[in-house]
Amino acid sequence: MATWKDTEERPLTEENLVALLNNEIPAIRIKGFATLEECESFSAAAKSGNIKYYSVQRKIGYIGQAQYEYRWNPDKSQYFKAVEAANLDLRQVIDRTFDPVSRLIEKLTAVYPKPVAIASEPGLGEYYAGIIRLASQGVDLHVDFAPLNTLDYAISRIDAQLGWNFFAEDPGSGGLTTVYNNPWNPERKEGEIPQSYGLDKSLTEGVPAFTYAPTAGDVVIFNTRNPHEISAGADGAVKDRVSIGSFVGRMPDQSLVLWA
Repeated sequence: MATWKDTEERPLTEENLVALLNNEIPAIRIKGFATLEECESFSAAAKSGNIKYYSVQRKIGYIGQAQYEYRWNPDKSQYFKAVEAANLDLRQVIDRTFDPVSRLIEKLTAVYPKPVAIASEPGLGEYYAGIIRLASQGVDLHVDFAPLNTLDYAISRIDAQLGWNFFAEDPGSGGLTTVYNNPWNPERKEGEIPQSYGLDKSLTEGVPAFTYAPTAGDVVIFNTRNPHEISAGADGAVKDRVSIGSFVGRMPDQSLVLWA
C-alpha cells in the first residue's frame, strides 16, 4: 500500500476520500458536523440508552452490534437477527436527537461519484451501521480490515476500509486516537482469522504516526487497516468520550458500504 504524503488531516473532498482509501493521507476531518445543541442532545440520549460493555480489560460501553463478534459464526442469520435488536436500541437514541449515520452518508454521497449505502448481505438484509461508544478509559492497539477479520461475509470483498467517528462529547484532555502508518498484513492460514486486538507494540516502531483529538461536533475518518489505539481521558475529566461511528469499505465496483 502507498505511504502517507504527510501527517496532516484534510477536509472531505472526493480527491481526499480516494487518497484516504488508498492510504496516501492519515485522516479527514469534517468540522462542524453537528451543532452544540445536537452534540448535547446526542450525548444525553446515548447515556440513557441500552449500554452494554465489551469483555476487554479497559471498560468500553457501547450501544449497537459489531459484525466482528459473529466472525466465526457460519450461520449468518444469527448476526442479522442481532441487527434487528441493535437497530431498535439505536432508534431509541436517534429518535431523541438526530441521525449521524444518515448525515454521514449524505456527506459522502455529495463528494463521491459511486453509490454510498449501508452494506447488505444477499438474501439476509442490511448490516448494522452506527455503534455508539463511551470509551473514556481508552482502547488498546488494534486493526480493523474485513478481508482478514471475517471469513464468509460480503464485506470480506472490500479492498480498503475506513472508520469514521462523530464525537458528541469529548473529555477535554486525553482520549486521543493515534494511527500508525503500517498497514496490517499478517500471515494467514486458510480458514483462520488472525488476532487483531491487543497487538504487539512492535507494529508501531519506526513508522509515521498521526494523533487526533476527539473534538465534539466533528467527524474524523481514517484508514483502519493501520494499527490504532485510543488513550484514556485525563484524570478528573468531567466529560466522557461519547461517539458514534462505523466502517466504510470500498467494494469491487468502487461503491462504498457501511457497517459496524
